[in-house]
Amino acid sequence: MTTRTSASAAAAAPEHLGLGLPDRVDDFARLLQNPSFSDVRDDGQAWLQRCYAEIVPLVLPAALHAVESGEPLPAECLLALRAVAAGSASDTDVQLSVILRGALPALRVFAAFMHETAPADPRQTVLAMARAARVAHELGSCWVEAWSDARAAKGHLAPEPASATAPEASVAGRPATSVTALDGGLIELVAVDPTLTDAEARMLTLAAYGHSNDHIARATSYSRQAVGWHLSRIMRAWKTPNRTALVALAFVKGVLVARSAPRTPRALPASDQAGTRKSLSHPTSS
Repeated sequence: MTTRTSASAAAAAPEHLGLGLPDRVDDFARLLQNPSFSDVRDDGQAWLQRCYAEIVPLVLPAALHAVESGEPLPAECLLALRAVAAGSASDTDVQLSVILRGALPALRVFAAFMHETAPADPRQTVLAMARAARVAHELGSCWVEAWSDARAAKGHLAPEPASATAPEASVAGRPATSVTALDGGLIELVAVDPTLTDAEARMLTLAAYGHSNDHIARATSYSRQAVGWHLSRIMRAWKTPNRTALVALAFVKGVLVARSAPRTPRALPASDQAGTRKSLSHPTSS
């Protein structure tokens, strides 16, 4: 029992990337001083740049450590981020779509770094991008929650213009494709994009997990040649030279989203299950 438990725990342990990301805090800080905000509405770019100047020193060391080690962000980092978000809620002219796209400039910077670093093992690039996307998702979620709560409390509820679209709005009604088998089962990838068919979204997700065309063909009931054709079509459309670059760009475009995989509830011991069934069958009267 002890041996099986230890082996199971080891299998679920996150892999240390060995990229030296925590030692590159100063380099990333310089890159994030003036990243490209082309993904953000013109009327929100100056505001987001001011936010980056305040947020980056607070979260960057913890974020890089989380990507390097696979460990979760520390609570104090998220609390500091929430405090900044709450303080920015008085800016009534900022639209929600700007907030939702706020992490994309940072992801572009990280993708450029991974492209220049080019680890020998392409799997490291995919895993690093998956972790970076998960960290960005967690930071962005905390920001949106604190910002919207403080904004509502202050009575600043300016409606979002109909023309503004958040990343999620473009994929409404489309099914998501997900598989849970990355980073020891700790990270789940979800692929959503209105320009991809459901089969292509699933192929892209499986490619991100590092599966071969043969494996993807078996999982999707397509031929190996069809899988190769579909992935090549996406590469041509996105102007990427290879599969690793395709997956990295998918993270930057927000097509691939990484998040913590849901944990499977641990089964109760047989004795506890019996006790639970008994209590449900014969509830104690109050």
